Amino acid sequence: MEFQIDEKYICDITIRKEWGVFDHITEGELSTEQLISILTGKDRCSSVSSEDHPEYNKLREQLGRDGYIKIQECSWNGDRVIQPFSLNGVKFKIGEQFLCGAAMKSHLQYKV
Repeated sequence: MEFQIDEKYICDITIRKEWGVFDHITEGELSTEQLISILTGKDRCSSVSSEDHPEYNKLREQLGRDGYIKIQECSWNGDRVIQPFSLNGVKFKIGEQFLCGAAMKSHLQYKV
């Protein structure tokens, strides 16, 4: 089976999240110290992470549903090919790794 995806989707995207330490406390229950922390912006936290582009993730999920790869949710780059297929003209054999979007972009270029 041959699968195609636009190369611009074979990547990861940056996810930035921001929240306040006291966001879960209602305004009337905040202490004076907590309120001062909020007003001065000292309660803010943030995280930066990455994940596969949503379109790449859709392809990965389809490959998993259709029985072409075994998806490993708890392991980065842990997916394995369980049925041969081609992606953008590149063949994948049983047992090969199916990489995350960021790694797959290079992999497809060098495997041609």
